[in-house]
Amino acid sequence: MEIRYSPHAVDRMIQRRISTAEVEDVFAKPDGLIKQSQDKIIIYKKIGSRADNSLAVVAVEQDGNIEVVTVMVNFEVKK
Repeated sequence: MEIRYSPHAVDRMIQRRISTAEVEDVFAKPDGLIKQSQDKIIIYKKIGSRADNSLAVVAVEQDGNIEVVTVMVNFEVKK
């Protein structure tokens, strides 16, 4: 499985100072996952080295690969 990044995701990663290593960490050991649609998911994780709460990755599975659509900080799961 290959992780690809949309241009929008790259822009947001730069803006929010999120590294590819942090995104890969979210995929490797997530705290949770929210299914948005048939192929779109939100994966989130608290990153201890970040002061801005949980990091969330919105991704779509395409042809066996993952495309990161966007990334968010200060993510909270509504209960």
